[in-house]
Amino acid sequence: MSLAKDTPAKVAAKGIAVVAFLFMLHSGYSAREFLLYSKSIGRQDLKLPIEIVLECLGALAVMTVAIVVGVGELKAISYEAEMKRYSVDGIYSRPSFQVFNHRGRFLRPLEAVGPVAKK
Repeated sequence: MSLAKDTPAKVAAKGIAVVAFLFMLHSGYSAREFLLYSKSIGRQDLKLPIEIVLECLGALAVMTVAIVVGVGELKAISYEAEMKRYSVDGIYSRPSFQVFNHRGRFLRPLEAVGPVAKK
C-alpha cells in the first residue's frame, strides 16, 4: 500500500478546516465571555448576539465543506472487498480458537478421566 501525496487542494482544505475550527473555538469563548458578563451586570435576557451565532454557524459550514474536500479517496467497506485481501487458508486458520481441552474427557476411557489411584 503506497501513500499518495496530498494535492495542493487537499492541503489547502485541511488548512481551511483548521482555521474554521479556530473560529469555532473563538465563538465558543465569545459566548462564554458574553454570558459571564451578562450575569455579572445582572442582565436577565441571556440571548447570544447574532454575531456570535453567525460566526459559529459559518465556521461549522466552512469546516464541514473543507473536511469533505480534504479527505482522501474512500475505501470500499463491503465484505467482498475485505475478503479479497485474504485467502481461504488465512481466514480459517486461527490457532487461538482451536482448543482441544474440552474434547479429551470424551475421547479417553472413563477410568482415565478420574484421579489416578495409587497402589
